[in-house]
Amino acid sequence: MLKYPTFAFFFFFICLEPTASASFAEATALLKWKASIINKNNSKLKSWNLETKNSTNFSGHPKASSSPCNWFGVSCIDGSVNRLNLTNASIHAFLYEFPFSSFPNLAYIDLSVNRLFGTIPPQIGKLSNLVYLNLSTNQFRGTVSPQIGKLSKLDYLDLSANQFTGTIPSEIGQLSNLKFLPLLQAHMVISLQNLRIQ
Repeated sequence: MLKYPTFAFFFFFICLEPTASASFAEATALLKWKASIINKNNSKLKSWNLETKNSTNFSGHPKASSSPCNWFGVSCIDGSVNRLNLTNASIHAFLYEFPFSSFPNLAYIDLSVNRLFGTIPPQIGKLSNLVYLNLSTNQFRGTVSPQIGKLSKLDYLDLSANQFTGTIPSEIGQLSNLKFLPLLQAHMVISLQNLRIQ
């Protein structure tokens, strides 16, 4: 029988607090991106809704009755977002509104077969744990961001079927773990001198 049950419960709650705070912060970041989506009433993102109760926890955050880990296309490890799979989700948006720095544990992103416009923002280089990135079959334009070369753990990169122009940045040649890189891009020039994958 536990001698000090009240203290033990308090200690257990305090240990869970950082995870709960991280989950709340990531949920808020995803909702911020959802608000920037042109078709924000997308039925597939209906579950992206963080309902809160009137009371608050010790950190001052509202208590959440749901978590982003239960949302469509979102998977977590230890309460933190690890995978974002929104392929063919009819998302019409710009990627530069995505809060990359809010997801330190994100390892998998699949946003293929949507209507994503504009350029790939340099902030994507902040996803230091990213292993899989699929942005194929969208409507991205301009040049490919050289900041992708900072994704040192990346082993899968698919940017095909977009409207990129220019050359593939030499920084991609620094991705020593890269195993998959389709180069089917009608508007890009591939420089073999720049693309040297070890």
